[in-house]
Amino acid sequence: MKKYDLLKVLGISFLVIVLMSWVIPAGYYSNGSFTSMETIAPIGLYDIIRMPAITIATFIQYGILFLAIGGFYGVLNKTGVYSKLVDNVVDKWKKKREKFMIITVIAFALLSSVLGLNSVIFILVPFFVAVLLKLGYSKINALAMTVGSMLVGQIGTTLGFGTWGYLKIIFDQLGDGLSMFSLILVRIVLFVIATALYVLLISKNTKELVVDKKKTKKASKESTINEEEIPLYSELDNKKGTMPLIIICVIIFVFFVIGVYNWTYTFNIDIFSNIYEAITTASIGDFKIFANVLGTTSEIGYWGNYDISTLLVIFSLVIGWVYSIKIRDIVDGFMDGMKQMLIPAIYGMLASIIFAAFLNVSGNFVYTIVNNFVSTNEQFSLPATIGSAVITSVTYNDFYSLVSYFMGFFSVYDSNVIPIIALIFQAIYGIVMVIAPTSIFLLVGLSYLNISYKDWVKYIWKFTLIMFGVVVVISAIATMLS
Repeated sequence: MKKYDLLKVLGISFLVIVLMSWVIPAGYYSNGSFTSMETIAPIGLYDIIRMPAITIATFIQYGILFLAIGGFYGVLNKTGVYSKLVDNVVDKWKKKREKFMIITVIAFALLSSVLGLNSVIFILVPFFVAVLLKLGYSKINALAMTVGSMLVGQIGTTLGFGTWGYLKIIFDQLGDGLSMFSLILVRIVLFVIATALYVLLISKNTKELVVDKKKTKKASKESTINEEEIPLYSELDNKKGTMPLIIICVIIFVFFVIGVYNWTYTFNIDIFSNIYEAITTASIGDFKIFANVLGTTSEIGYWGNYDISTLLVIFSLVIGWVYSIKIRDIVDGFMDGMKQMLIPAIYGMLASIIFAAFLNVSGNFVYTIVNNFVSTNEQFSLPATIGSAVITSVTYNDFYSLVSYFMGFFSVYDSNVIPIIALIFQAIYGIVMVIAPTSIFLLVGLSYLNISYKDWVKYIWKFTLIMFGVVVVISAIATMLS
């Protein structure tokens, strides 16, 4: 990857938005109605210079998350059994690597579709990337099979709290009820189509690279990579078994899923909230035992990136203790892992630079665009909704913020089209995150594997266009049947 390739792409994207802010009048949405400011709200030269610092300060939670993931894997490497675990998986699947590829793609896509917890799912990425690279896949294919698959899963979200769950919350607040099972069969069909097309895309790309290798007799991108080139992976010997590490990691993942997924909002399941309340209110006299000993902890179902990062540090210490690693080596391993993830973490924060430009301002031109899309149609319009979904997904890369700020525009429509609007926004958002330079997890993945944005666009553009067409057709059919 050319040096600063991703930085250039981000810079150009931001400058395009800057220019648009000088041309399109700004507006804002409040109390159920749009108000035009009847003038532009330009992003000035001083804003351009200070915006990177504001973005990092505002979205530092993502930087801490990715640094914590890097540190966690740094400690895993210190155990000496992590590399053994990777090698065991490689040995088992080296003669069936195509099957492993398909399983990996489906697993990441399904986890994203069902859970919608990409911050948690990304924790699995370094392990699967190490296995895929050692199986002989190229870096760009390893990225596609992991991070790419995770983003594709968003297109066909089924029960994912991070997408459909947020839509349910916002529409409930607006008085337009949306069930977690609204259009569920349609969303399952969309997931199956997206995943199947994506598997075909990756299969075709891997086969083409192998054919190129045979024809040219030159070193192909699809060749065994040196172990030194595998990020967050190092070979260390340890006679201890891998089973304790496997058990701990499975428990960690399940623990995160329970803690981050909001069971109360999505399914009215309050057992985890009740457990949390019982623990935090347990007391001897007036002294709350666990609340005072543990300190401030987030309620189960409301964990965020800071909670995940904190627990990754704690789990790193637990793994170090299980494998008898000295404290000094645990710290060294954690620091080494963070160093390797430093640049990806920075890109993870800077990916929100456009979104950051719209925060803490009285209005911006995106509201004007969405209002023009919606207000020109007295009844639900499929093109207007799709156009709104595209522009808001590119500029507001945080899905909760997107639906919080813009779903009010669509509450004027009949309640029977609300599920279709939700379907369009979650699907278009997923497609945009697969290719847009404002996609947080995509940029982190590209930086992590040192892949240029240009190469990724060449790799994925056909899939995004096809899926866009699929979403339009499915949404049109759903509209006619509503």
